[in-house]
Amino acid sequence: MQTRTRDGLILLLVGVLLGGGLAWLLGRRQETPPAAPRALDAVPAGALLVATLDLPALRASPAFAPFLREEREIPGLGKVRDVCGFDPVAALTEVAIGIPAAGEGGDFGLVAAGAAQDEALLACASKVIEARGGQPVVSTLGSFRAVRDSSAEGRGEIAVRPGGPILLGGGAYLRAMVDAADGRVPAVGPSGAHDDIARAVGEGAARVTVVLTPEQRAELGRELALSGAGRSPAASIRAAGVGVALGPEIAVHGVVLCDAEAPCAELGAALRAARDARAGDLATRLIGLGAVLERVAIDAEGKALHARVKLSAEEAGALVDRLSSLRGLRQPAPPPAAAPRLPRDDDASDAPRGDAGAPPPDAVITPRQRAKPDAGAPPPDGAAAPPRRAKPDAGAP
Repeated sequence: MQTRTRDGLILLLVGVLLGGGLAWLLGRRQETPPAAPRALDAVPAGALLVATLDLPALRASPAFAPFLREEREIPGLGKVRDVCGFDPVAALTEVAIGIPAAGEGGDFGLVAAGAAQDEALLACASKVIEARGGQPVVSTLGSFRAVRDSSAEGRGEIAVRPGGPILLGGGAYLRAMVDAADGRVPAVGPSGAHDDIARAVGEGAARVTVVLTPEQRAELGRELALSGAGRSPAASIRAAGVGVALGPEIAVHGVVLCDAEAPCAELGAALRAARDARAGDLATRLIGLGAVLERVAIDAEGKALHARVKLSAEEAGALVDRLSSLRGLRQPAPPPAAAPRLPRDDDASDAPRGDAGAPPPDAVITPRQRAKPDAGAPPPDGAAAPPRRAKPDAGAP
């Protein structure tokens, strides 16, 4: 074989190998799935409050897993799985909640990241709206499709795109969330004031951060001045946050960032006094929170104030159960004054029953009124008339 021919074959072989390697690398790059969107990527910058939940970590925690395993229900319609055919929460990995610093009262947005079944979710939301007598309308917002009830404008919308995230909000804030997720406006993370307080709090399965705007801090100062507490260290607060880290022990870490060191130290002293007072409260001790408060360490470190406490998984689970039980025992609002009141087993034995002239439940009866019946009122049915004191005769000796 001639040298020129051999060199040509070698160059051809090298070219084939290089081309095949390049094609393999390009194919591998195309096969690599894109990074899953984070929930915080859809929370617009400028939020007052940001909260995040790591759902896989919470599902793995004995204290919190029972709440995520519970069958969720849609009030008046039944279980979510029966209504929709699937449970949208089961495939979610992260939830973020944002409250805008400048907005109408009640504005908030919820972002859920994870494997989202966009078509099935929109169909389920439309079904729920129709079942409640509404009129579902599906529209396109950027890369998302949204459904809302056209007969109840302003009550919120659900927006989703293939692969997620799922957005829940209303009006202008939902559209701002869509713009943040599509990259048209800045998102709250991963930099900015919320990121500063989040780094101070540390990693956690649940985390809440609050950042005050200059306008809000000025308003806070004016309110403190009007209340006579103009020199309160609370006026120096810039941001605050709390995080819950899960493991063999559950660690809670709260942080307050101040303008200067002196107000932070003063605020720490005030919080320690409040902790001691609350820990000794009978109601606090009855639910098992008193012993936890006694262990909370509050320390000022420069311009930051830290509060830390650790609980065992069993202790945290028992505390969560007690708080949940108290929430379940909450009674509904009392009936209007005009509504009749049925007797109860715990009514006092001397309370009047069946009297048509009885006062409404919210009326206040003084002890003197209870002890002294009306002279002109007839006695209750079946009850003996109270004895009358004999009136002395004017002519009697």
